[in-house]
Amino acid sequence: MIGSAERDEEALPPPARGRGVAPSLGQVEAMIAVIDHGSFTAAAEALQISQPSLSRRIHTLEEALGLLLFAPVGRRMEVTESGRGVVAAGRRALAEMGSIEAMAASARSLTTGSLRVAGLPSLVASIVTDLVGRFHRAHPGVRVEVFTVDDAEELFDAVRVGRADAAAGVIDRVPADLAVTPLPAQQFAAVLPTAEGVVGDDGPLAAEDLADRTLVTLPRGTSIRQLTDSVYRSLGVVASRVITTTQRDSLVPLSVAADGLTLVPEVLARTAPAFGGRLVPLRSPVQRSIGIIHRPVAQANPALHGLMELMEPVEGDPPAGTPPV
Repeated sequence: MIGSAERDEEALPPPARGRGVAPSLGQVEAMIAVIDHGSFTAAAEALQISQPSLSRRIHTLEEALGLLLFAPVGRRMEVTESGRGVVAAGRRALAEMGSIEAMAASARSLTTGSLRVAGLPSLVASIVTDLVGRFHRAHPGVRVEVFTVDDAEELFDAVRVGRADAAAGVIDRVPADLAVTPLPAQQFAAVLPTAEGVVGDDGPLAAEDLADRTLVTLPRGTSIRQLTDSVYRSLGVVASRVITTTQRDSLVPLSVAADGLTLVPEVLARTAPAFGGRLVPLRSPVQRSIGIIHRPVAQANPALHGLMELMEPVEGDPPAGTPPV
């Protein structure tokens, strides 16, 4: 039994057959509040709404379902058989919504959730490892997936369709529908086999270092290859022999094994001693503009915000003219 018949029945017509409008959780909550608190007055006070507003919610729910949920019995209102079924289902719906809200709150606080990061292979092997590593230490409860893509278009598509929350790439030609957070420009260096009597880094790279030495590089069309070709042109040298590979992580060991030369991001060049090679700086700085590509922040996964908070701010616009891959 519910308290006295106080829902202003004279002002509310009997429910029509279901209108095909989905009931809202607020309407379901209102009905359950009447059951739990024993009267329309107490339920309205608990929900902090007026009694007429509570009555309208329940009447709208009845109209949406095409069912009478409460019926007057003497001076009291009693929940109908149909109403009891709705209450049971409504409690389950509210409990599920509570679970969803708890999961969302957990994701916002980065105690759970997921983060998917894509990148060009040379960037995954360099900047992504450091950035993702710091993110994981700060938020160990967030599941992280890192994967590589072959070119810029695949990178953009991965972000657009939601396969990746963030993508590390060259950022001078990013489509207008995607957002970019710049990272410090990536510096390049050369790798040569260790010269007898030379300890540590030397340089800068000179034309004679390239003479009769095999170039190990990526295929044409990639940014590493285009930057490499520009260095050769600046030194007035044409590579006498070229070994191409699509495996970025093989550039350094392969160039050393072939007694050749390669140009790679400086962070990769610093691995040269492990393969019997040495880093040689370039005479003029060579760099490419890179950053994290993502959907507009308003649409972002909360974990992306956490990742971006770890990124170093970069002032100014990225240099133009950097190749897209």
